[in-house]
Amino acid sequence: MEAGGDAKNPPNPSNPFVHHIDLSLPQKLKIGILGLTLLPLRLLVALICLTLTTTLAYIGLYNLTLEEREIKPFTHWRLFLRKVICCILRFMFFVCGFHKLDIIGKQADPRDAKILAVAPHSTFFDALAVIVMGAPSVVAKAETSSIPFWGSLIKYTQPVLVHRNDPNSRQNTIQQIVERSSPSEDWQQVLIFPEGTCTNRSCLITFRPGAFLPGVPVQPVILRYNNLLDTVTWTWEGISVWKIIVYSLSQFTINASIEFMEPIIPNPEEVKDAKLFAGNVRSVMSKKMGIPTTDCNYFDYLRIEKSRRRGKCLQKLQRKLEHSLLQTTTYIDHLEEDRVCDEEQKEHLVSTIGARQSLAELSCVTEDLLAGGSGDLRHMRLAIIVAGSSDSLDCFLESSFRLFDTSLGDQEIQATTCLSLLQIHIFLSSKEAAEAVASMTTEDRIYKKDLETLISVTKPNYLKVMRAMEDQLTDRMTELLTKTAGLTAERMAARLEKVAASGSILVSDMSATVAAGRDKVTDALSSAVTSLHKRTDSYGKKKD
Repeated sequence: MEAGGDAKNPPNPSNPFVHHIDLSLPQKLKIGILGLTLLPLRLLVALICLTLTTTLAYIGLYNLTLEEREIKPFTHWRLFLRKVICCILRFMFFVCGFHKLDIIGKQADPRDAKILAVAPHSTFFDALAVIVMGAPSVVAKAETSSIPFWGSLIKYTQPVLVHRNDPNSRQNTIQQIVERSSPSEDWQQVLIFPEGTCTNRSCLITFRPGAFLPGVPVQPVILRYNNLLDTVTWTWEGISVWKIIVYSLSQFTINASIEFMEPIIPNPEEVKDAKLFAGNVRSVMSKKMGIPTTDCNYFDYLRIEKSRRRGKCLQKLQRKLEHSLLQTTTYIDHLEEDRVCDEEQKEHLVSTIGARQSLAELSCVTEDLLAGGSGDLRHMRLAIIVAGSSDSLDCFLESSFRLFDTSLGDQEIQATTCLSLLQIHIFLSSKEAAEAVASMTTEDRIYKKDLETLISVTKPNYLKVMRAMEDQLTDRMTELLTKTAGLTAERMAARLEKVAASGSILVSDMSATVAAGRDKVTDALSSAVTSLHKRTDSYGKKKD
């Protein structure tokens, strides 16, 4: 179970396999200046140190076969030479900017913990941790032993090499780890990065069970890089190796810390179940670091990103249209199965939704949903329905079993139909989709409840893929309604202004009329008073 979620409601953490940095102008100037002055000196020192240590490693490995390196640990002068190599490499890292290395806790004695589980693994600079720990046996890909400079140094740690092209390599690797972790053997500790790949340290991905199969105490080791500008992280998607080297070695200092936690002794259940042991150790480390865990691997996140991009493409298309895609594509629900793939129907779709054939946003959607396979319009309709829903799983299941294979009812579909659904909407490879369908097939039929179990329970990461599209078009519909309401309000306001303007004119005219009438009345009264005065004066004179 993941932190902060469950199988029914898995969280959707940010992609741990992506790391981009945006350099500000002062940072660019700093890297430019130090890149021309400090960087060459550091590279020169690193080259000298690597050349020296590589030479010492070759001397230590001289006249030793691979079998001899794997049978027994180094002793005497070869062990002393390993310590000398670690001292030289620590000096190299110091010169390159790793001045302040905080060590928290204490590395366990090999008798207390034979295995060191180090996480999160985020950069090739994690080699510093290997050096600080005295170069324990590293579990690494066989290809790393051929890397210039580092290859011979890795060999000198007497590593456990994983040969990915060898079908028996996994069992051989496990056997080697078990043998070296035996209390009766005098091997140095085995160091494993249980995540198996580099992440951006935003969460802990699934720990591989190799380090936990022997069922012996494991010491968790946490690596941190506390810098304002993260130049060290190396992920599947992000800055290149050379940029990481240039950016990092063009900093005055790089802060790093290594925290040794107390060894974790497995209980009887964990001894029997390596995955349970691995998950519990990961939980302890994640709580200590204050970051979540995720059971998604790199390929799961690729699928999530593809799903999110599909939703964005539908949103962009919706913005170019006058009417809702949810409404204009409803006619597809009633198309006969022999017409859903017709080219004529595809042309009809363009005119029905009110789009131009040359519209770039339309091409983005059709190439994604109609270019591959049979070009079935129902897949586009299904994607639109899911993007407009707030419960992607229920919506996907209900719509899929309603749109496809209608002759079978609303509870089952053909295995071939399910295969295309998994490939198009969950982005599974043909092999993965075939394996999933094979696990559910009953007489070439797939039942709704079995597909629901696959997505929500057996493979909960598939649910995250679907949820990446949730509410994409619902949000757009809200925008459309808001826009319509805004236009209506604007029109009403304009009309009110016209009425007010007309009223103002009417009031002005009435005011002018009243003023004119008032002036006329005043003039009439003045004339009457004057006339009265004259008559009064005249009457007085006659009386006298």
